[in-house]
Amino acid sequence: MASILRQHPRKIAAGGVLVAFLASPYAPSLFRTTGVSNIEDRWAAGGGGRNHTPGAGTKLGARHEVTGNQLETKGMGSPHHQEKIGEQKPEGSKFDKAWNKSMYGAEKGK
Repeated sequence: MASILRQHPRKIAAGGVLVAFLASPYAPSLFRTTGVSNIEDRWAAGGGGRNHTPGAGTKLGARHEVTGNQLETKGMGSPHHQEKIGEQKPEGSKFDKAWNKSMYGAEKGK
């Protein structure tokens, strides 16, 4: 080992500098090619994030906006759900209403 250090000190120093440069945040990424960048842009424009799949949908076509749309929810309990979706359930029979009333305390069910 000592003989290698004595025979090739410049090569070892150059290798150390190269490793330090590649480990630094200023080095260009070998995996961030033009193709990868294009795929990330299309994925983000379709509602995904650049480096992850978001748990909630994002605005379609807005590739730089990767926050979810959870500020205005449209799920159960929201006014949108009550107006548009909530009453689409068909009316049950007398037996269904009696069953729901006895089991859940309301004629509509849960």
